[in-house]
Amino acid sequence: MLEKFSSSVQDIGTLEEVKRKIFDNIRRVKEEIFESCAKVGRSPDEIKIVAVSKTFPAVFIRFAHEAGIDDFGENYVQEALGKKQELQDIKISWHFIGYLQSRKAKFIPNNFDFIHSVDSIELLRELEKRCEKSGAKLKALIQVNISEEKTKHGIHPDDVFRFFSEVQENMKLSYIEVVGMMIIPAPPKDPEDSRKYFRKLMKIREECIKRGIRENLLREVSMGMSDDFKVAVEEGATILRIGRAIFFEREKKKTYL
Repeated sequence: MLEKFSSSVQDIGTLEEVKRKIFDNIRRVKEEIFESCAKVGRSPDEIKIVAVSKTFPAVFIRFAHEAGIDDFGENYVQEALGKKQELQDIKISWHFIGYLQSRKAKFIPNNFDFIHSVDSIELLRELEKRCEKSGAKLKALIQVNISEEKTKHGIHPDDVFRFFSEVQENMKLSYIEVVGMMIIPAPPKDPEDSRKYFRKLMKIREECIKRGIRENLLREVSMGMSDDFKVAVEEGATILRIGRAIFFEREKKKTYL
C-alpha cells in the first residue's frame, strides 16, 4: 500500500509504524489535557479534540479514529470530500476550519457538522440558505480576529457584541446553530504568548453574556493548537484544534509503504 502526503517525519517508514506513532501522540495529548484540567479544576470531558488532518491521507484519519478521536478538521473542501468518501464506514464529525468564500458555501451542508470560520453575517445567511435547500443542520462558530492582524480573517474584537446581537435579535436560523467563537492568534514563540489572547476572548465572551447575549450562542470556545493547547485548556477552551502534535509536520512529500 502506497500513501503520499506532505510530511517531514523522519525514521518512520511503514504504515504500522505511523499508526503506532499516532496512537502514542494521541495518548500523550490526552495526558497533557488531563494534567491541564487538573491544574485548574476542569474535567477532560469538557474538551473536544479536533484532529487537524489537512494534507494527510485518509488512512491517517482512520488510525486516529481507532485511537479514540471522533472529530477531524479540514481546511480545503475538495480534499475533505475525497477523504470523507474513503471513510464512509466509520462515524466521524467533520469540522471545516479554513477560510470559506461565500461561493463555496454550497459544499458545506451535508458534508460538515461544524464550521469554525464564519466571519460575516452575509456568510452566515448564505450558509443558512444552503442548509435550508439541502435540509442539513450545521453548527457554526464565529471567527474573531483576536490579535487584530491584517492578514487574518475574522471579525474585529470590538464588533463581537454587535455581531451576536444581530444573530440573536434579527436572524431566524432554522438550520444553522451558532454555538460559539473561534480564534487563531499570532503564532507563539512560547505557549505563554497565547495566554493573553485566550484571556481576551474569554473576557469578550463574559461581557457579551453580561450584556444579554444568550449563553447557548457562546457555549463553545475553539482555541488552542499544537503549540499552546495546554494553556488554552487552562483558560477555558472547549474545542482544541490539534494537528502536528497528533500527526506530523507538513513540509515535504514522503512516501510510506
